[in-house]
Amino acid sequence: MTDVKITDQEAADCIQALWTDAMKISSFDVVCTLLRVDGMQDPGWDPFEETKEALKDFNWYLKVEDEALSPKSHWRMGLLMYCQAVEMSAGHSTLANLLRILLGQKYHLNPLCSLGRADKKRMFKFYPPSATVKWRKLRDMAVEANRDELVRLLDAIYNNDVRNAFSHSDYVLTETHFRFTEGGLFIQVPLEQVGNLISNAFSFFGTFLGARNHWLEVMGQMPRYHKWPRHEVLELVVDENKKLSGFRVHFSNGSAARFSRTPEGLDCTNIMIQGDGTIKFFVGSLDMLGQTWKVDGQPVDFGGSDAVDGF
Repeated sequence: MTDVKITDQEAADCIQALWTDAMKISSFDVVCTLLRVDGMQDPGWDPFEETKEALKDFNWYLKVEDEALSPKSHWRMGLLMYCQAVEMSAGHSTLANLLRILLGQKYHLNPLCSLGRADKKRMFKFYPPSATVKWRKLRDMAVEANRDELVRLLDAIYNNDVRNAFSHSDYVLTETHFRFTEGGLFIQVPLEQVGNLISNAFSFFGTFLGARNHWLEVMGQMPRYHKWPRHEVLELVVDENKKLSGFRVHFSNGSAARFSRTPEGLDCTNIMIQGDGTIKFFVGSLDMLGQTWKVDGQPVDFGGSDAVDGF
């Protein structure tokens, strides 16, 4: 258990630096990280959106004052929110991809999947990595990327004993302690430390979700077209709220690849998922590639501020 107390400002400074520095290295991989590029998907299959709504609901209940509630109700709700937050796969993947970019690696659809294991006795059976394994990997990546402040924050956020005990209903709340019997051992932790752990997680994840939303807005205000070196054009697509919702990559042979994430689902066209988990575009006929900028198959003479070089 940690005695470190994270402030919202510390979390904001650390997380903002991750996005800003990643943008300087590979802006397109940041776009993919923001959009969480994946394969085709129908509406109603995004657990990340469900988690965000759930956290809002839980936060409302956390503030409720009613004589029908027991004195322990706020602790239970706080622990429920804590477990939901630290188990959030989309959060793990987003943070892992930011660290991958800082380490000079490409966007990965499921950057922590390799930490899982196959069942040797049952074909096609796969066990995804546990939360503990993923958090340990994230910490290792932060160390490798020389992100000392992030390492400090991660150490102050995740405690597997608390997460495991609450998730498995193997705990007791007293007026002063959180008690559990991990591995047959009787352990108790002062509620003050548990509250500190929950507060740290709220500061980190609240800021993390806010920063992602901020960068979606930032991308939505950037120039629409970005000229790439080989006469490819990246087009940023925004929604009605002026937030980034997708992209299109136009090729000089008239073909295009596109991805979008909207409430109607995911559109992923002419984007290939490679064996190593990174993405690649299906360009079409290489013989038809030329030295002309094209959008929707039509030559475009970008003038003024319609487009910027690179991205």
